[in-house]
Amino acid sequence: MNEAAESGCVFCHRRVKTRQHHVVPRCKGGDETVPACQTCEDFIHKTWSHNELRDTMNSVEKIMADPRFQKFLAWLHRQQTTAYFPSNRNRGRTKHPYR
Repeated sequence: MNEAAESGCVFCHRRVKTRQHHVVPRCKGGDETVPACQTCEDFIHKTWSHNELRDTMNSVEKIMADPRFQKFLAWLHRQQTTAYFPSNRNRGRTKHPYR
């Protein structure tokens, strides 16, 4: 298990497998990464567009303070730690973004 997985997700604080999440999307010039579980990362990308993540939700603290994310965390903490909940793509994205 790598160091990021041992420390857990910075968003939900669960000790689950994590991967490096770009706080500001890489395609928008972001280079800071934090360990995030797939469930939290999927929720973040479903809730906010890349432009919103770059312009307004550009830190872990801002994401954590958002009421939608707080509601999601309350729900997530009632679930089994090992459960994974994939989300569909953001409301404005298509299945084939380059077409």
